[in-house]
Amino acid sequence: MQNFIEVMKSRVGIEEMKNIQSFYEKVEGICQTEQMQKLFLLGQENTIIILPLELDYDMIFAGLILPLLRENLIDTSTFADYGSMLDLANAVLSIEDIDISSENDVAGVRNMLVAMAKDIRVIILKLASELNRFRRSKELSDVELYKLHKATNNFYVPLASRLGLSYIKSEFQDLDLAYSKPNEYKKLMKNLAEDNKFREEQIQKVKLELLSLLRELNINGEVKGRIKHISSVYNKIVNKHHTLSQIYDLIAMRVLVNSVNDCYSVLGAVHTKYTPLDGRFKDYIAKPKPNGYQSLHTTVLVDGRPLEIQIRTYEMHNHAEYGIAAHFLYKEKKNNFDKLDEKLLSIRKIIENPEISTSQDLINELKTDVYSGEIFVQSPLGKIVELPEFSTPIDFAYAIHSNIGNTCVGAKVNGKIVPINKQLKNADVVEIITSPSAKGPSKDWLSFVKSTAAKNKINQFFKKNEREDNVKKGKTMLEQSARVKDIDLKKYLEPQILTNIFNRYSLKSLDDMYAMIGCAALTTTQILNRMIAEYQNLNSSKKEFVFKPSTNSNKKNDLSSVEELKSMLIKFAGCCNPVPGDEIVGFISRGRGVTIHQKDCKSLKFLDADRLMNLTWNENGKDKKFDARIRILVKNKSGILANIANKIAEQKINISSINSKNIKDDKTIIEVDVAIESKESLNDLMKKLMNIADVYEVTRGENK
Repeated sequence: MQNFIEVMKSRVGIEEMKNIQSFYEKVEGICQTEQMQKLFLLGQENTIIILPLELDYDMIFAGLILPLLRENLIDTSTFADYGSMLDLANAVLSIEDIDISSENDVAGVRNMLVAMAKDIRVIILKLASELNRFRRSKELSDVELYKLHKATNNFYVPLASRLGLSYIKSEFQDLDLAYSKPNEYKKLMKNLAEDNKFREEQIQKVKLELLSLLRELNINGEVKGRIKHISSVYNKIVNKHHTLSQIYDLIAMRVLVNSVNDCYSVLGAVHTKYTPLDGRFKDYIAKPKPNGYQSLHTTVLVDGRPLEIQIRTYEMHNHAEYGIAAHFLYKEKKNNFDKLDEKLLSIRKIIENPEISTSQDLINELKTDVYSGEIFVQSPLGKIVELPEFSTPIDFAYAIHSNIGNTCVGAKVNGKIVPINKQLKNADVVEIITSPSAKGPSKDWLSFVKSTAAKNKINQFFKKNEREDNVKKGKTMLEQSARVKDIDLKKYLEPQILTNIFNRYSLKSLDDMYAMIGCAALTTTQILNRMIAEYQNLNSSKKEFVFKPSTNSNKKNDLSSVEELKSMLIKFAGCCNPVPGDEIVGFISRGRGVTIHQKDCKSLKFLDADRLMNLTWNENGKDKKFDARIRILVKNKSGILANIANKIAEQKINISSINSKNIKDDKTIIEVDVAIESKESLNDLMKKLMNIADVYEVTRGENK
């Protein structure tokens, strides 16, 4: 790809280019097939995305061969001399099986963050690869594009924002807006285009005027103009209810100079030449943002129209555009990434936060302050604190320390007593009034605090205090219930019984069980019935029965050759439709024989645990057909039902019934009952159905 070589030559020195060209030609030489050449081109596009970061050779080399490695099309022994590059590429591939679009896989998201915390290059390559996929959205199926949209919102945009990779974040947001809100995107593009010629002319005019100012000041520097990203414009229109005429930074000029003194000299000259707008000056050099961002922002009138001018040093600009990656310039060949520890502290805190127990909590923590504005307030001693827009003194108190928030009884803003739910503004001086006799936060605070940190700390306070009460309450309730039912509770508090109960309800200790009863998450009847069932399983000589499907009969009520079940009527539960391979239990009913359920069937919780017995399948029943239900979420599109039916027919599987129901967002749920031999063949069928275009999800169904 001549374009790639030309781009590289414009960015690196002669000696560096020799190494890059040598590697490039080595890979190019083994790409003999059309598929390999296409993947190599994809690798070049990925690499160009990360080139502005000026990282090391390993990053460039790994980016080039990543698509080829992903498809196992190259022999890694060919690159034995590039061991560290292969390690980096394999680290990226190791996290690609994680479904970032899922909001339930908290472990997967944590694993990706851990990989990133170990080596920042891993996540940068991942972001570049996914951004390139989004650029090629026309090549993706609807299902793939939907998953990429979810992953972009839940992970890629907030992560790129936290890392300071603004150019990657902004393009992700623009592409996602075009996908998720195509009508709004087209309308906004049309409105912007109407005035685009004027904006371009204004950029060129002001650029020449600012360059003239630099010459007059005898300051070496550059002037760049840019039009605001369309997603940023859209967010201001929606979130702040602005019109296009009210967005002052729709276009902005950036003046890049060598020193801080030069920045302030240019600012003075700008305010002399143009009229500054009141309240539109921000000094992020004297008071940087917590993420390290520094720049001077001022809005001035040019030909009667507002225009934002940003003034910063080259070093500040690199940090603003490339975030923490700007610390590892390619030309310096730095391999020690330990200095990233401080920059990655916020990511590490998320990974290690014990309060984050669900994927949604983790995603919310990542998104904190990404989509909202921020304000900067300070303590009476001058400590600067960044908070989400519309934060209150309570948010400020918890940002200082958990104990300050828990003992807060009042607040002063700029020396005056204010309500604790007052919304703070930029530059407010906030003083928190505390009392050692304070009983702690009020649950009402959760209705007005804005920061995730404050909400987490308030919830943590109540969990800790309420847990102690719930443990005592739950223990008393269980003991009372046992006495009423004439149950000797001590007999059932055996370690093996308790271990099984803890595993069933995801508990860690006896206090956990009592706390769950005390807060009504579990009932005493549930626990006592489970204790009795576990006790009987441990102490009964006939604790496990063997269930053998008959191959000599087509009747479902003649399915046992086990002595204990011969005289019983046996049938399969229609609620869960068990098939060979499922873990099963039998429910012994009065006068109606034994009903076979899946072991995790939801109906079991409504049945008497004393009447349940464990069963296993016998291998002799392999040739028999069993009813099973499959639930398929699809795009509401003509022909999808026929495609599903044809795919099932291709597997020579009979369909007993098929039903569909439209739901919101232009999606349809299709439920298919099939005659299947085993769980293995059912899983195989479900995988094949998942490969059909316009199928979003395939799961095991159940009767309602």
